[in-house]
Amino acid sequence: MNMLPTTNPDDRLALSSNKSAIVMGQPGSVFVVLRLIGMELYKLRRRALSKVVGIIAVVLAILPFLIIGIGTIVTMNQPLDSFQPQCTQSSNSNPAPGQPPNCPTFSQAQLEQMRSLDVQGTSSFLRLPDSLNLSVQFALVVGTALFIIVIGTMVGGDYSIGTVRLLYTRGPTRTQFLLARLGSAIVIALIGLLVMVGLGVLIGQALNPISGFAQTGDFFSAGWLGNALLYLLIAILNWLIYGVIALFFGILGRSTVAGVVAAFSWFIGESILGGVLTLIGNLVHGTFGDFLRAIPDYFIANNFSALEQNQSALLTSNSSSAPTGTTISTPHAVIVLACFFAAFIGLAWWINRTRDITN
Repeated sequence: MNMLPTTNPDDRLALSSNKSAIVMGQPGSVFVVLRLIGMELYKLRRRALSKVVGIIAVVLAILPFLIIGIGTIVTMNQPLDSFQPQCTQSSNSNPAPGQPPNCPTFSQAQLEQMRSLDVQGTSSFLRLPDSLNLSVQFALVVGTALFIIVIGTMVGGDYSIGTVRLLYTRGPTRTQFLLARLGSAIVIALIGLLVMVGLGVLIGQALNPISGFAQTGDFFSAGWLGNALLYLLIAILNWLIYGVIALFFGILGRSTVAGVVAAFSWFIGESILGGVLTLIGNLVHGTFGDFLRAIPDYFIANNFSALEQNQSALLTSNSSSAPTGTTISTPHAVIVLACFFAAFIGLAWWINRTRDITN
């Protein structure tokens, strides 16, 4: 018995004409995951929160270079007398009675040179390669927080509004949905960090002419370009690990709040816990103290910091960019971070695969 309400010839004609407008996707797990990634990105693009976060990211990417540009203008317009060294008691240890201390004085040309050096130092972060380092470091601070909010919303949103059960009845497997969210996080991290860094470098180049120092290409080489790409890759992975943490806790807690709060707590708490362990380790002598001081070497932030410092030292000749105060080697950092990625992704897959889904 035919139960389809298409007995009307006009309805059948309309149905057959609509079939030609339907584009069926390619079969196979890879194509299904790619289409699901597109779905997740579409949902994020339509959310007002994502647009607000994007605007904040753009403003924050430009802000440090605007501040440096203002500082450069202020330094250029300072009077020459402000660069005259202050007179100290050591300038003339035995002044004659009734005579002022014999302070060193500089000519106008010398003061002009001193002001020029200050302007050059202040404006150095408007030019490559220092502008790249500043953009990445600033994006790793404020951009990571914004990235956690976006990923936590993407993962926990389906649990919060109760659509996760509907999603899992549409045909794709739970693993494919999880892979789609991971793929979406990778795309967002790649685009987001490149946009923030690119905007920062471009704004720095646009403001650099006010300093009077031209951008030079002496630093550029094939090796420098390779190190710069690796530096950006490390920064993207730094974003991504906290996105994976938000994904795991969002699935575990079945809510956006759980994913965002847990990832934020991990992001901030490591530095606090590391300082406490180091302080106690310095107070407690012996093997136990050494053990406490060694624990922070297995923290996410410290291992990423070691990788970033090693790459930053290869991008600029500034001695302040060299690694300081870290004993973490590159192989050690890579192994530790790979274990964190595997643990969080594996646990998220296991919980997502085996747990009953309720609204």
